[in-house]
Amino acid sequence: MTWRYEIERNPDIRFGFYLRPSYPISRAQTMMHDLLHRQFGLVAGGKFMPHATIKGFFRSDATLASIVAACDRATAGVAAIPIENHGVMAFGRGGLALNVNEDAHGNRNEPLYRFHCRVWDEVEPLIHPDCTFSPREGKREQFFAHLTLAMADIPDFAFEEIQEFVRQAEPLGEPRFLAEYFHLYAFHSDDWGGEWWHTLEWKILQAWKLPESPTGTAKQQRDTCLA
Repeated sequence: MTWRYEIERNPDIRFGFYLRPSYPISRAQTMMHDLLHRQFGLVAGGKFMPHATIKGFFRSDATLASIVAACDRATAGVAAIPIENHGVMAFGRGGLALNVNEDAHGNRNEPLYRFHCRVWDEVEPLIHPDCTFSPREGKREQFFAHLTLAMADIPDFAFEEIQEFVRQAEPLGEPRFLAEYFHLYAFHSDDWGGEWWHTLEWKILQAWKLPESPTGTAKQQRDTCLA
């Protein structure tokens, strides 16, 4: 895709900070997106890159350098996080995802939860007061880590069929992976107040790799993209 939008102080831009899954998980996620599009016409989930949300869409008038600096602070001193893939789950009748919220014992993945809270602590002061997504986002105690397979455009009459169809593909991806790469993105849509996914475009702005040891420092993987 060709990016043609100004990023800084643009009311039509949203930012987001995401976990980049392992190759096997990313491949499984994108293959399911493609299959659900071809079989059922679903498009919303596949509009994104493979990811698990740490901080979802947010509007900000802060400089890009300030947003990157906030992510630098959030990642500082944090070690790569083991992730367990607990398989397909439903979010009501509106979404299907891979559950990566719990550890191997079925408890909340505390390192991932604490990292999510660190990111929110750093980013929240930069969120525009008119941001419509952040107030209704699952955050802090409501945070639930997942990898979206389908969302927003599942027809209610077909939900059971689509859920059964997806479950027939299990296991999707590998049973566990290490969350070490995290990305900052910019997003543009022509209709943030409506069905935004139809015109969603995105651009990767910065990447961080968490070290294996918490004494290390997250390494920025590339120069910040300002345009």
